[in-house]
Amino acid sequence: MLFDYIKTNYNAGEPILLQNIKLDMKYDNLCQQIKKLVDKGSLCRYMEGVYYLPKKTVSGLPYTISADTIAKLKYIENKTSRYGCYTGHTLANMMGLSEQVPQVKEIVSNKTSTVTRTVRIGKISYIVRKSTVTITEENAKAVMLLEILKDINNLSDIHINASKCLKDYISKNRIAKAMVDTLIPNYPLRTYKAIYDMELTGVFI
Repeated sequence: MLFDYIKTNYNAGEPILLQNIKLDMKYDNLCQQIKKLVDKGSLCRYMEGVYYLPKKTVSGLPYTISADTIAKLKYIENKTSRYGCYTGHTLANMMGLSEQVPQVKEIVSNKTSTVTRTVRIGKISYIVRKSTVTITEENAKAVMLLEILKDINNLSDIHINASKCLKDYISKNRIAKAMVDTLIPNYPLRTYKAIYDMELTGVFI
């Protein structure tokens, strides 16, 4: 029953979080059944609580999922919903505001109960922070903007035109002023100041 469920709901090489398996089965029994599948080679174990169906690379070697893929699934989004995003220097680099590649990636998420914690996935560490707002598919782009703006002076490289970069980001993602107005009370006062200092108000839809 368990293996049929897994084959129906997951593709080869796709992360399977133990906590996401929806079967009428006691947890201890589920763990025992998972272990049996791993021992048989029907399932691969990445780390405690994370598994995947075996897959071969193009060259025929065993495939393994990446830590970033698991971090994204646990703290940012799955196939049906969004609940987090990258933040800090990680987000600044992704948005073109900084050329620095941070050693530890930062994530803000609904899926953590602590303000800040360091999570190790495989051999990689991530800083995961509890979001001050509930992140959804609809507001994620606006949240990312505000996450950058609240610390813009520390996140943007001096030689990069941060104002132009953020204006392009706002236009490309069609971020609405109404959405920003709803979210911004949850951010520090300096976030408001950054919007006006960088003359971003006229770019919102």
